[in-house]
Amino acid sequence: MEIPKYCPYCGSKNLEELMPTELLVDNTPWFINHYECQNCLEVFDKIILPEDEFFDNPSQNN
Repeated sequence: MEIPKYCPYCGSKNLEELMPTELLVDNTPWFINHYECQNCLEVFDKIILPEDEFFDNPSQNN
């Protein structure tokens, strides 16, 4: 898992990774990583979904 390179609010690279959350949505696991910028104190999330759900060839679904 790659940590974001910078804060989307102020651009700082001084980020702290917080405790992640795992959810099950329609039998699909969602992993939500939380980060706090140590400069502006904004908290933001990075949601990780299973790759196979989003990298399927759309023409195969028709």
